[in-house]
Amino acid sequence: MPKYYNPNVLDSGLSHIKTNADEMRLLKAYTAGDSHATVLTNSIATIAVVTGDFTLGNQGTLGRQLAVAAKSGTANADSGATPDLHIAIVDSVGTEVLAVTDETSDQVVTNGNPVDVPTFNLKQNQPV
Repeated sequence: MPKYYNPNVLDSGLSHIKTNADEMRLLKAYTAGDSHATVLTNSIATIAVVTGDFTLGNQGTLGRQLAVAAKSGTANADSGATPDLHIAIVDSVGTEVLAVTDETSDQVVTNGNPVDVPTFNLKQNQPV
């Protein structure tokens, strides 16, 4: 279950995602550190996002979190028989993969079918 934060996110915090993200992509496969080009190749659905789709907040005393609004779209490719689905938050203008998280259902997705991504949180924990 690889997860990833771009170095700019680590430097600027979750605000970098909120300010720069313009796409959410459902991926059929992901390996930590995959390039923007690889993420585009593995994308099976693209959903536009705007700053208002993200809400900064606290996760108790553990750190900060960025709540990502639920979004819907349409698959533009098949996932294959045994997908390892992930959700990528992307800055398409700066060609950066800002964050990636696991999508735990790993269900088969068929080209042209609706895709619903529920609300989820990206977390930035306090240093240990």
